[in-house]
Amino acid sequence: MKLKGTTIVALGMLVVAIMVLASMIDLPGSDMSATPAPPDTPRGAPIVGGQGQAMGLPVAMQRRRGEQRAPVPALSDANGGFVAPNVQFSEAHWQGMEALPLSIELKRKLKLPLDLEGLLIDETSLNAAVSGLLAGDVLVAINGRKVKTLKKMQKETRRVQMDRRASLTVYRKGRLLTLTLSEEKNLGLAQVETAPMILPGDIMPHPYRGPCTQCHAIGTTGHITPDPDGIVLPPGPIRAGAKMPHRDRGPCAACHAIIQ
Repeated sequence: MKLKGTTIVALGMLVVAIMVLASMIDLPGSDMSATPAPPDTPRGAPIVGGQGQAMGLPVAMQRRRGEQRAPVPALSDANGGFVAPNVQFSEAHWQGMEALPLSIELKRKLKLPLDLEGLLIDETSLNAAVSGLLAGDVLVAINGRKVKTLKKMQKETRRVQMDRRASLTVYRKGRLLTLTLSEEKNLGLAQVETAPMILPGDIMPHPYRGPCTQCHAIGTTGHITPDPDGIVLPPGPIRAGAKMPHRDRGPCAACHAIIQ
């Protein structure tokens, strides 16, 4: 039996319609059904499928057995600077004295006994100077309690902060001396500091003493740049024939504007 052309065209259109209809029906077990993307999932929480079943953890959170998370290397100050969590103290100030850790390097430079333990007194003023303390002394003890570190010094000054006087044991030129530190109201607590903040990549101005971050914070917000003490203002104008206030440094007009 021969089919007419119109019949063939009609059969073709019917087949196409059946295929389109089949593609729109989600048959059970069909591999054609699409799996919706999981919603945003909190880090570490299981991914849940459309029926509420757990589908596993995010790949980024899966760790191998024995694998540990890397420790946080540092803290940040309020302005984003790098601050090591266990940064060391570099100096302490108390009643006009400035105390430094007595390192082996300093003992050798100052020709002090290598077994001497205490804190180097770098500067004295105010009540510390009145007590007889001198720059170059080594503070050994406060009220008989040894102070081998700046942290220990702060602890011992905390004990006597409400007192009006305390005894200081110091080493000076091979002898141990006892001095009395006094204040009319109270002695207060020693204030400690770390080494100053340095810029990333700064050139080391001293012998190697371990990682820079043991003592320094890294950043740009910890000090004024340039240092105000290092700023030299231009010389002001002077009158012709004025008396020279300093030694001869060459023609006055080289530095000063001359007012007639």
